[in-house]
Amino acid sequence: MAIYQVDSEDANFLFLEKTESPTHISLLYLYDQSALGGDFVRFTQIRQHIANRLNSAPVFRQKIRQTPGNIDFPYWENDQRFDLDFHIRHLGLPKPGDWRQFCIQIARLHSRPLDLSRPLWELYVIEGLDNVEGCPANSFALYLKVHHGAMDEFTALELMQSLHLYTADPQQHEHSQQKVAHLVAKAPSTTQMLAFGLLNNTLRSSRLALQLASNWSTLGRIATGLALRLARRAIDGESVSGTPSTRFAAPLSSSRVFDGGFYPRALLEKYAAEVPGATVSHALLAICGEAMRSYLQGLNELGAEPLQAMLAVNVRNAGAHALIGNNIAVTQVAMHTDLDYPVSRLQAIFATHPELQSIENEELTSFRLRSLYENLPAPLMAWLGRTANSKNSVTREVLSAGNCGVSEMTGSEKPLYLMGARLIGFTGIPPLFSGCGLMFTTSFYCDRVGITFVSDSSMLPDSRVMRRCLDEAVHKVEQYLLEKNHSKPLRSASRRG
Repeated sequence: MAIYQVDSEDANFLFLEKTESPTHISLLYLYDQSALGGDFVRFTQIRQHIANRLNSAPVFRQKIRQTPGNIDFPYWENDQRFDLDFHIRHLGLPKPGDWRQFCIQIARLHSRPLDLSRPLWELYVIEGLDNVEGCPANSFALYLKVHHGAMDEFTALELMQSLHLYTADPQQHEHSQQKVAHLVAKAPSTTQMLAFGLLNNTLRSSRLALQLASNWSTLGRIATGLALRLARRAIDGESVSGTPSTRFAAPLSSSRVFDGGFYPRALLEKYAAEVPGATVSHALLAICGEAMRSYLQGLNELGAEPLQAMLAVNVRNAGAHALIGNNIAVTQVAMHTDLDYPVSRLQAIFATHPELQSIENEELTSFRLRSLYENLPAPLMAWLGRTANSKNSVTREVLSAGNCGVSEMTGSEKPLYLMGARLIGFTGIPPLFSGCGLMFTTSFYCDRVGITFVSDSSMLPDSRVMRRCLDEAVHKVEQYLLEKNHSKPLRSASRRG
């Protein structure tokens, strides 16, 4: 038996949790089971397979226990009444089972907060994908929802990938038992929590004071810049972060929208090759920026200043344990939406940010989320979380440093199978934060790249228009390459499944 306390970065996501801003992440997997002939993957088989793999991470059987008055960070404890059937659920799309219906269902699931009195995850098996382009009839999907306080999207991706095989095995669930033992987690008593909280907050306050003293000159420059931006905001209504304000910086509601598509990887690689040294990551930033620019321009809401993105990067070192929790960095990236698209913009993005995904990038490692929170006393962090969706909150102003968020997920380059069903594609769905209400996720798997987005329905009431802008952004790249090289099309660039 052991005591496990949530660390500062994970606690921040728990303190940010509210009905209008749930802080879970989601992973979405699409499967083709046509190769099984007349047979199909049954819900009971998936349930057994998941049950066999629950020990891959202790958080699947653990829940959080808050401290009195949030005097300290929460603790993990084993759920003595764990019920697997509460966490694994079965849904079916109504006819005709098309992409639009599927996106609406996913948006509804992503809108609902997790039950914080239980282990912080849910898995849905969704059947009835009968009319989705790129997916054969009778395809199905897995939708995993797990709290950001338990793990980041990169850890969740690694765990989900471990459920698959490189060969089709319809009886996979019969021999997937994983024998991994974890110490039982037990939270301290209320009296102990209060004592630990007083001690921990004293230590954090002391470390915070030392940190402030040792970085006084840097903090002075930051404070001066912030004061100037506050003055500009008072005069012109400009965001404190200096980022041009858009409709996606408004306070959040409790409703979400989701959409996106899958595109040929070869097309994006050819686009990136137009700028020596650029990668597909740079190309995807340019495409996401163009989709957002085009959408805002269609509403006559595009300002003169170029749009900015907040890029999330996995900074876990190679070989690090997958269950560390959150270990990500974010950095502000200019999308240069004031320049011609597609090539001039790609050149500018690469010139200003050549090392987008490198964990050695000083700009990223200096802005690891953990460093922002590790020395904050728990009551202060809890207050910042409670007020995050307020119009003038500090947290909201920090998160509005990007007009949108962009994260990149890398899957297998070889086909994967689940109980004999072939994985068609996958994507992730991050939480929204007040100040940054539009998130793009890009995902690599085999010869396809997924580009999906999630937003607040009050900010993006017409998600199909944003989807059309995304398809057009990819189509412009295809047209540019065709006109330049006089080559044949590389396949349709607007596939939904």
